[in-house]
Amino acid sequence: MGLLLAALAAFSFVILDVLRKILGQRLPAAVIVIGINLGSALVFLFSLSVRGGWTCDSIFLLIATIEAITFTVASILYVQSVTMSPLSLTIPYLSFTPVISALIGVFALGEIPTPRGFAGIALVVVGALLLRTGDGGRFRDLLCAPLREPGSWRMLVVAGIFGVTTVLDKIAIRHGSEPLLGLALTLGSSVILACALCLRSSLMPNQGLPESGERKPWKEPLLYLAALVAGVAVLSQFFAYSYLFVSYVETIKRAGGLFSVLIGTIIFREGNLFRRLPAAALMVLGIVLIIS
Repeated sequence: MGLLLAALAAFSFVILDVLRKILGQRLPAAVIVIGINLGSALVFLFSLSVRGGWTCDSIFLLIATIEAITFTVASILYVQSVTMSPLSLTIPYLSFTPVISALIGVFALGEIPTPRGFAGIALVVVGALLLRTGDGGRFRDLLCAPLREPGSWRMLVVAGIFGVTTVLDKIAIRHGSEPLLGLALTLGSSVILACALCLRSSLMPNQGLPESGERKPWKEPLLYLAALVAGVAVLSQFFAYSYLFVSYVETIKRAGGLFSVLIGTIIFREGNLFRRLPAAALMVLGIVLIIS
């Protein structure tokens, strides 16, 4: 069951990456984040009404407050990242997330991956990074990409934030429930971001949200769909923690970034597909080591 939930989360996040990129061409990042958060909050409310799980304690409230702040920062940076740069130059950097969560999880959760599990995580990380060199560039160029690509360094920051907060997620769930944590994060993030926008508007009246004179079709339906997909993705990820180590869930989820790169290559014409196949094979091998 844990593998199925992790796979569902990975697939959902792939779809969400594509929707974020499309929406980033139609709406400001803040509007996208607030819209997705509020829409996915309805998914969490539905889950709470069906399954229950409203009770929590002070530890849950403390972690949820901290994560709401970091989630706001990460969400804005994420949307900006995939909007500014190709998916192939941004999503691979999220492969660092399971490395960070694996190291922190050893001390915070007592989750020690097996040697095979560590090898699988390493292969997925290396494969994700090598996807960047599939365009014919050199591997060392990957290390310099965050200095040149505005989307790359933003995604590196997101990877660091997610690496820490995924461990906090599992701790918080032990003191509350999966849908309650999702609800707290989305609503808290929306309130923080809305207050920040109001403050910015009052201090800098001429620096409000940009308006495009060109009519961009399908904004609202795409935003509703992204909110639904985000709700399913987060719930699947949280429920998977009951069956698997956090680092394993993150690795499987980040391996879904392979499909994000493939979609970016095929749909958005962001690079040569066949040059990335060896890196894809490494990622698949890594997942096989983890689940075997």
